[in-house]
Amino acid sequence: MRAALEGKTYLTPQLAAEVLEALKQGPAQADDPIASITPRQREVLQLLAEGHPAKEIAAKLSISSRTVEFHKYQMMETLGLRTNAELIHFAIKHGLVEI
Repeated sequence: MRAALEGKTYLTPQLAAEVLEALKQGPAQADDPIASITPRQREVLQLLAEGHPAKEIAAKLSISSRTVEFHKYQMMETLGLRTNAELIHFAIKHGLVEI
C-alpha cells in the first residue's frame, strides 16, 4: 500500500515472477507466436480451448476469474486476435490442444 500511496508501481509476487520470466525469454520470435505469450497465459489458453469456463480455470490455477479474463485479453492483444473463436482456433492450430 505504501508504494501505491507514494505513486509507485506495485506488482504482486506472482505478476512480478511472470514479468521476470518474460524478460528472461527476451523478444518473441516472429515465426513462433506461442513464444510471445507467458507460460501462465499458455496454461489459461489450453484450458479455455479445452472448453473450461473462466471460473473453473481460476479454481484450477488458484487465481481469480478476473485474472483469467485479463490473461485472455492480454493474449488477444498480443496475438492480434479479436474473438474467443479466433483464440481457440489459434490454440488448436499451434498444438496446445488436440481436437
